[in-house]
Amino acid sequence: MNDSTLIPSANQPVAPVNPVPKLDPVAVFSALGSEVRWPIIKMLADGRTMSIGEIADALGRDLDGVGKQLKVLANAGVAAAFAGEDRRQTVYQIPAAHRPTPGILDYGCCLVKLEKA
Repeated sequence: MNDSTLIPSANQPVAPVNPVPKLDPVAVFSALGSEVRWPIIKMLADGRTMSIGEIADALGRDLDGVGKQLKVLANAGVAAAFAGEDRRQTVYQIPAAHRPTPGILDYGCCLVKLEKA
């Protein structure tokens, strides 16, 4: 062992590599527990980034309704909103911190195992 190797002492906590942010469990369960939002969650669970229009088209729903559902997911921390390439379009994604393993979503207060399609 050389002198540059760092070994944490027993008194120093070791932070996880990708810590899962603390979320309000009530908001998370409320967001996850909707039959309308569940198909959106399943679409985004693989890490893809999609716009409101893309999600609405894929689900055969109206833009306003999908936009409201995505806002609920983002406010609960279940999904994240980002500016799109042209900055006029908002895109949504489930952050990598919540996708530790394919098919599993980790929201800190619960693990969600997704069914294989």
